[in-house]
Amino acid sequence: MHDREQSPAPERKPHGQLKLLAIFAVVLGPIFLAGLMAKLGVGIPDSQTNRSDLIEPAIVIDDWQLAIEPVGYGSPWRLVVTAAGECGQTCLKLLNEARQINVALGREAGRVEHLVALGEPVPDALRERLEREYPRMQQTGLDPDAYRRSLTSHPPEWREGAQLWLIDPLGRVILHQAVDEPGKQLLDDLKHLLKVSKVG
Repeated sequence: MHDREQSPAPERKPHGQLKLLAIFAVVLGPIFLAGLMAKLGVGIPDSQTNRSDLIEPAIVIDDWQLAIEPVGYGSPWRLVVTAAGECGQTCLKLLNEARQINVALGREAGRVEHLVALGEPVPDALRERLEREYPRMQQTGLDPDAYRRSLTSHPPEWREGAQLWLIDPLGRVILHQAVDEPGKQLLDDLKHLLKVSKVG
């Protein structure tokens, strides 16, 4: 009789612990991943989130007594720079921003107009400058008191100085872009609206 070499018995894995870890991974993994995505802003589709300020409660152009035509289905979208007073440096900066947004739309640029609406008469020198630097931009007036009243339920900084807005073809003021925020935010929102919109 000869001795047979016996191989050591394989170590048993703690199946109970592995199952428990798997359950934790399945339950807590997605929660952790979702929290990480929300915190870092990664993997969240931009098409479902507006990046500029949504106007709530709603404002329409009649609230500002803006003389804008045409309004209704088939009318253009409008990037509007407003100021209850004169058009100073911030106003001029936003006018340039509005034009850059319009140009960046590429082939969709024809669906969008840009204009300036001021609460004070435009001096001749400024009018000539605006016509020279922004030949396609429209100019109109607004009622400064009505304008400020329409914004009483909105952030107070929106009532002071120049502001940039997006107005839809039906005459509703729908988005606001803060002066210190990059114009790309409004551009991204406008691109999405032009893609899904059937009104203008």
